[in-house]
Amino acid sequence: MAEAKTKRALVIGCGGVAGGAWSVATLAELERALGWDARDADVLIGTSAGALVAALLGAGVSVSCMAQSQRGELADDCWDHRIDWGNGAPPAPALRLTAPGLVLQALRGHIDPITALTGLLPRGRADFGPMQRLIARTVPDADWVSHPATWIMVVDTKTGERVALGRDDAPKVPLQSAVCASYAIPGWYPPVSVKGETYIDGGVASPTSADMLIGTDVREAIVLAPMATRELDPPRKGRSRFAEGMRRHMTSIVNREVRALERAGIRVLRLEPGAEDIAAFGDNMMNPQRRRRVFDTAARVAPDVVADALLGFRDA
Repeated sequence: MAEAKTKRALVIGCGGVAGGAWSVATLAELERALGWDARDADVLIGTSAGALVAALLGAGVSVSCMAQSQRGELADDCWDHRIDWGNGAPPAPALRLTAPGLVLQALRGHIDPITALTGLLPRGRADFGPMQRLIARTVPDADWVSHPATWIMVVDTKTGERVALGRDDAPKVPLQSAVCASYAIPGWYPPVSVKGETYIDGGVASPTSADMLIGTDVREAIVLAPMATRELDPPRKGRSRFAEGMRRHMTSIVNREVRALERAGIRVLRLEPGAEDIAAFGDNMMNPQRRRRVFDTAARVAPDVVADALLGFRDA
């Protein structure tokens, strides 16, 4: 009798323009090292920029195609990086708060205080047009992708709870709305309202939401976490303390989620930026001017990063 195939999930975390470029370069090397196609993952989980990558994979767009797009090599580009990312700075926000109700949820002990604080940021006004064009170009006339388990992570502004749009128990919303909601960074983009609910970036609660796999029949999880790292130096002069503090916070969440997965019997292959990648990111991970530098750096260091990660994964 043939041995049952081990179910594998691919989790792609938040990280803005830089995180998207890093994820594509790292995935390209991972596919080569494993002899595996990321589109074959049994579950795809994407958050914010990771939601864009997961949606494209779920729609059948290959990592190699995305990598060619990053390098500007495609004549008929699936991802036009000149126009599909928006600007490196947000427009002036509106004179209202993003999701003030989140504070009450934090006071009740239902959500993390840092998640609640994002609701007190002014309502962003950046245009979702670039993301909408990308999704419309790659998934025309479709309410959702063809992959049977593509989960796009958002946060409900009323409850502060994470919602995996695309999962059977989640509200049914159009793909464009789901991806935009997952990328609705407080203070930068406005919340997205659809079918009576309002959502913001899933990254305000978790950079990866890898723990959503607990209770499923997935036995392996590949987690790409652009906002986490295990190579943070002590704070250095000239580097944003806010950026470093946020990365430390995100890393602590990923650490907790990975431990929970492992306790649940799920093997985890964890990939995250190293020191060279973080230097390429700079302090503003939304800056499209650094995208190509981030991609090229990640492509150069990914063979060593992936090889080191696979040593522990294969020995587990």
